[in-house]
Amino acid sequence: MLPVPEGLQMLARHDGQIAVVSVVGPYHSGKSFLLNALAGDPGVFQIGRRTSPETMGIWLCRTSLKASDGSEVWLMDSEGFFGPGVSESYDAKIFTIASLLGGHLVYNTVKIIDQQAVNLLEMLARRAQLFRTRSSAEPTSAEAPEFLSVRSFPPLTWVVEDFVQELPEEHRADEDGATAWLRSYLSEANSSALDHELAIGGEGDTHLLSRLYSKLKVHTLFLPATQKEHLQDLSKLRFEELTEEFKEEIEVLKAHILSTLEARQFEGKAMRGPTLERALRFITQALQRGMFHEMPSLWATWTAQVAEMSLQDAETWFASLLTHVDHHDDPVPLATFNRDVENARERSVQFYRELLRDFDINADIRALRDRMANNFQLKMTLYHERVQRWVGELVVRSKDAVARHLNHIELPVDPNTIRADGENITKFKIKAFSDQLLVFAQRGAAVSLGKAAQMPAFSLDPVSQLTTDLRAIMGSKELENEREIAQFFKAAVAAADEAVEGELKLNVNKLMGRTRMKELQSIVAGKCWQAFDEKLAKHKWMMFLVHYKTHKALVQAETYDSRMVRFGQANEQKLSAHFRTAMDRCSASYRARKSNLAMPASETDLEAEHRQLATTVREMLDEQAGNNGDLKDTDAYRGAVMSLNSVLEEGLLHVRQKNIELWKVHSDEATRCALRANEAVMRQCGLLCFFNKVPQVHKSTSKKHLIQCFPRSGAGARMSPTMQMQVFENWYNKDLAHDASTVWNNFYIGSGLLGFCVLMLCMGGRLCSSQSPPSPQYGSFQGGNRMGGQWSE
Repeated sequence: MLPVPEGLQMLARHDGQIAVVSVVGPYHSGKSFLLNALAGDPGVFQIGRRTSPETMGIWLCRTSLKASDGSEVWLMDSEGFFGPGVSESYDAKIFTIASLLGGHLVYNTVKIIDQQAVNLLEMLARRAQLFRTRSSAEPTSAEAPEFLSVRSFPPLTWVVEDFVQELPEEHRADEDGATAWLRSYLSEANSSALDHELAIGGEGDTHLLSRLYSKLKVHTLFLPATQKEHLQDLSKLRFEELTEEFKEEIEVLKAHILSTLEARQFEGKAMRGPTLERALRFITQALQRGMFHEMPSLWATWTAQVAEMSLQDAETWFASLLTHVDHHDDPVPLATFNRDVENARERSVQFYRELLRDFDINADIRALRDRMANNFQLKMTLYHERVQRWVGELVVRSKDAVARHLNHIELPVDPNTIRADGENITKFKIKAFSDQLLVFAQRGAAVSLGKAAQMPAFSLDPVSQLTTDLRAIMGSKELENEREIAQFFKAAVAAADEAVEGELKLNVNKLMGRTRMKELQSIVAGKCWQAFDEKLAKHKWMMFLVHYKTHKALVQAETYDSRMVRFGQANEQKLSAHFRTAMDRCSASYRARKSNLAMPASETDLEAEHRQLATTVREMLDEQAGNNGDLKDTDAYRGAVMSLNSVLEEGLLHVRQKNIELWKVHSDEATRCALRANEAVMRQCGLLCFFNKVPQVHKSTSKKHLIQCFPRSGAGARMSPTMQMQVFENWYNKDLAHDASTVWNNFYIGSGLLGFCVLMLCMGGRLCSSQSPPSPQYGSFQGGNRMGGQWSE
C-alpha cells in the first residue's frame, strides 16, 4: 500500500480545516453511488455496471458541504471488501485507514443486517484497534497523531442500501427501529461472549462496537431506481430522477452526518491539509513496517485456546492445592512446607497431562512449571509473612517475660544490682529462643519440580533483635530514676516560664523605647532565675548535675530569649502602627495646610511659609514620641521622621512647581509676545540662519524674547530674575516642545550632510595622493586635492 505523491502534495498545499466522511463496505455495495448522492453530483466518483470493482485504493474528494464546526467536508471512497484477488488483510488495512482518519465512518451494506455482517465488522474493528494501539505505543512513534491515543473511533453509521423489507416486529414501534435491529445482534453476540468472559474473570458488560465507536446508528435507504436498466448503471441517472423515498432518506442521512461531524484533532488543532498529509504518511509507513496484526486461522486459535485453558486449569488446580498448605494458626516448619508444596506440584502436573490426553498437543511442562512458580512465589511470600509474624510474636513473648521480671523490682535500687539481675534473665531467654528457631528452619528433603522454600530474610537477625530489645528494656528500667529527676527540672522550667510571662504581661500594653526595653530585660532575667532555683532548693545536689546546665540553657533559649524576642517584636509592631498613624495624621494636616498657601508668590515668601508649616508638622510628630521623648530612640520614630521629611520635600517641590505654573499663567501676555517674536524670526530665517537649525541658538533666542517681553506684562514685571528663568524653562519645555523638536531634527540632518561632505573630501584627497608622479593631465586633480584640503580645513 503506497500513497500517491502528487495527491499528498496537493493535500499539503491546502490549509483549510478538513472533516473527512469515510465510506467502507463490500465491493459493489453502492459506496461510490452513496457518496455521489451525499455530494449531490453523480459524477464525483466512478460507478459502472461491470461485476469487477470500480474503485481501487482510496480516493478523496473536496465538497462544498460544511461540518458542524465549520470545516470543509471531504468524502473518502475506498476499495470494496472481498474483491477478486484481494486478501482479508488488505481489506482490514483499508478499514483501518478509514476509521483513523474519518470524522464520521459509514459502513455500507446491501439488503439486510445479519450476524455474519456484524461479526465481520467486529473483526475489522478489532484489527483497526490493534493497529492503533501498536502504532501509538511504538518507540519510534513520537510524532504519532492524537487520534491514535483516544479510546474510541469516530461515530459509525451503518447504511443498508436497497432496503425494502420490514423491520423485525419487536423493533417496529421503536423510535429508531433500524438501530435497535442492529443492537439486537450486538446483544446476542454480547450474551454469548459474556459466558466465556465470566468463565475467565471478565466483565462482558458492553459489546466491542459500542465501546470502540462513540456513536452507533443504522440508516436504511430505499431503492434509488425501480427499472432494471437504471439499476444496472446508476451513473446515467440525474439526482432528480432517483426515487422520492431514496432522496428523502439520503437528505436525512446527510443531515445526521453533518450535525455531529467535526475535524479530527492533530497537534491540538483541527486537521488541515498538511496535517492530513502527515497522518496518511504515518499510517502507511506504519502498515509497511508490519504493525498490522495478521489474524491466525480459526483452528489454530481454537487449538491454542485448548492448550491455554488446560494450562490455566492446571494452574488453578495448583493454586487450590496451595490453599491447604500451611493453613493452621502457626506456620508449619520449613521442612513440612516444602514437602506439601512438592506434593501439590506432582498432582498438578498429572492433572495437566490428563487434560491433554485426547488432543494432539504436546504438554508444555516448562510453561506449567513457570506458572506454578508464580503461584508458589505468592504462597511463599504469604508463608514468609506468617513466619516473620510468628518470629515477631516469639520475640514479644520473651520481652514480656523479662519485663514482668523487672517490674517486680522496687525502685530505687543499686544500679549494679539491677544490671546484674537483668543480664541473667536476658541470657536465659535468648538461648531458649535461638534453639527453637534452629529446629524450625530445617529444610527437609530435596524437591524436583520447582524451587524449595527458604526461611524469610529478616531486616535484622531475630536473635540479635531480641538481644537488642532486651537490653533496651533493661536500659528503660535504669532510666526511670532519671525520669523522676527530670520531673523536678520540668517544674523548675515551668516556674521560670511563669515568672517571665507574669512580668511581661504587666508591660504588654506599654510602648517602650530602647532604654526602657533594656531595663525590662534586666528585671525579667532576675525573676526568671530566682523562680528556677527555688524549685530545686529542696535538693541542692541537683544543681551539680548535667541536667542543671542543660535545663538552664533551655530556659535561657526557649523561655527568656524567646519570650523577650516576641515581646520586642510585638513592641516594634505597636510602635510601627503608632507612628504610622501619627505619620498619616501629620501628612493629612500638612496637605490640608499646604493647599492654603498664597500663590503666586516670591520664592523667599513661599520658602518661609513652607518652613513654618514644616516646623509645625514636625512638632505634631514629636508629640507622639512620649512626654519625655522616650520613643525617639526607636527605629519606628526614625522611619516616621524620614517618611515625613520625604513628604515635606515632595510637597515643597510640588509647591514650587505650582508657583511657577501660576506665574506662567499670570504671564500669559509675555509668553504670547515672545511667541510672536519667535515667529517673526522664523519668517526671516533663510538657508544659513541658525535659529531653526541649532538648538542652543533657538533656546537662547527664545529666552531673550521672553525676558524682553516680561516688562510688558504686569505679573512679569513683579517676578525676580530667578523666577523669570524658571518660568522660561517651563514655557520652553512644554509650550515650545514641538518647535524645539523640529530644530533638533534640522540639526541632525545638517550635521549628517556636513559629515558626509567632509568624508567625501577626505576620500578624494587620499585618492589623489596615491597617484603616480605629476603630469599635465593630473595637475588639475592635484590642485583640486590641495583646494579640497583647504576646504576641509
